[in-house]
Formats: sequence, structure tokens, C-alpha cells
Amino acid sequence: MTWVWRGRDDGSDPAAQRWHQVIRPWDASPLTRGRKRPIVVIGYPTDAGVRANLGRTGSADGPAALRTACANLPVPTSHALFDAGDVIGTGDDVESWQSSLAAAVAAVRAGGGTPLVLGGGHDQAFGHWLGTVRAASDGAVVGCINFDAHIDMRSLPGGRANSGTPYSQVHAWSVAHGRPFKYLVLGMQPPHNTPALIHVACGAGAQLVDADAFHPGQEASLLQLIDRFVASVDLVCLSIDLDVFSAAASPGVSAPSPMGIAPDATFRTVVRRIAASGKIAGIEIAECAPSLDIGGRTARLGAAVIDTIVRSFAVAS
Repeated sequence: MTWVWRGRDDGSDPAAQRWHQVIRPWDASPLTRGRKRPIVVIGYPTDAGVRANLGRTGSADGPAALRTACANLPVPTSHALFDAGDVIGTGDDVESWQSSLAAAVAAVRAGGGTPLVLGGGHDQAFGHWLGTVRAASDGAVVGCINFDAHIDMRSLPGGRANSGTPYSQVHAWSVAHGRPFKYLVLGMQPPHNTPALIHVACGAGAQLVDADAFHPGQEASLLQLIDRFVASVDLVCLSIDLDVFSAAASPGVSAPSPMGIAPDATFRTVVRRIAASGKIAGIEIAECAPSLDIGGRTARLGAAVIDTIVRSFAVAS
């Protein structure tokens, strides 16, 4: 991976520094990071799963674009910043990419870090979750909260994963290992999900919240639902698929959403509530496709979402 962490320099005053000035290659040794809890970037530079799902390709370049967009973010006060580089898979073998990501996430968690996965197709969600489970204590319940226009619980065609199957994989693994399946989708768009898919997801125990719930008048009810879900798990894998937002705000994605949610005060209130819970095991930003973007707005939105989360992020997780 080429080191892309460059940006504006307002001086060495810690209160004036930006991500690119302090982020360092990941080293799991506590001696290298002082007393701050590390947030560790992991790139997932593949759109093999998007291609297999017949989506618009381009998210293989997402990690680099998101790193560039994050470079000028103000440095968080309670966390140290590291970059573990990009994971490597085998060509279009989606499962190999997921396996590589799971190993990287597990290693970061074992080293006391909080992974920040930058993608990349949304097939990364299974690798993110599986790595978290592997590093968690025995019996820990690891739930998934996914901001997404799509449920991503399609059946695996020919038994092979793609960007529409990660939570089907989470469900299958959970059933096979006798573990609870805890999955909350926020911002789901009925036009992007067939009734059959919705039926399958609900039958598996997924909780689906459509985009209308992000109306300011529904905020209190939405927060109560989130609080109940978070209380039911020990750890949360938080996923932001950038196609959850309206295409005007987030055009550079595999499957734009003309009627997606707005990145407004209601969204920020909701994501801050999750981030402040103390249960976030890892964060991921999915499906940023720079070649499909307009003026870099999708990557900048991804960076702004990351900043919002990090500012509210509880130190303990």
C-alpha cells in the first residue's frame, strides 16, 4: 500500500493537528501508543463481490479515496490513530478476501485496537464480523448494525459469496455454531429489496427499519429501538454502506439510492447514540467507488461519518 496520508499542516500544536500528522503504521505493542486506545485503519480494496452481484464496480479504489478524505480530519483527543494497510485476497475469490479481512480484524482486536475497515464491496461485512467473533471472549454476542438501503441477506449463488450476501453468511455461521443472530438494518429501502428477501430476513430474526424512520418526528422511537438492540448484545460491528444516503449526497456507490436518507441531524443523533454505547467493536465504511463519484463528495461524506463516530466513540469497547 502506498502511504497516502498527506494534507494541510497547521502546525505542531496538538489542538491543531490532523489525522495525516499523527497516524502511524500499526504496531500492536502498547509501548508504541501510550495510553490512548488505538483506532486502526484496514483497507479492503476489492470490488470482486460487487462484480459478482452485478453491481457497478469501482469500490476497489475506495480505501485510498477514503484515506485521502480522512487525512485532514482533526485528531481525536481520546484515541491514537494507526494504519494496518490493505488486506489481500485472491483475484475474484470473495471468500479469500473475507478470510484475509477476518484475520486482520482479529489481530487488531487481539492487540487492543478498534478496526476501522475502509472498503471495498460490502462483502467485507462478513469478514469484519467473523474476525470480531474470533477475537471476542467465549460466549460473547456480537451483533451487527448496518446502515444500508439493502438488507444484504441474499442467497449465495452457487454457494459463492458476493456483496449482497454478507449477512446471510453471518446468519449461516451463527446457526452452524449455535450462536444468536443479531442483525439490525437501518435505512432500508423497500424498492431495493424484494418481498421474498424481506420475508427471509424477518424469518431469520433480522430487524428492519426503513428510511421513513429517519424523519425527525420518529427520532425518539428510533433511539429506543437502537437502545434495546444494543442492550441485547455484548459487542457491535457497525457498518455504514454509503448507498444508505440519497444519491445526491452519495453518488459514488455501486447502487445509488434516489430516495435514501439524508446525512442530517437525525442521522448524526442516531449514529452518535450507537458510537457512545461503549459496545462498538469495529466500524466499516463500504462501497465508496471514486470512479463513480462527483467531485469526491461520497468519499468526503464517508470521512464526515467517520469523524462523527470517532468524536462520540466511547473509549471502552
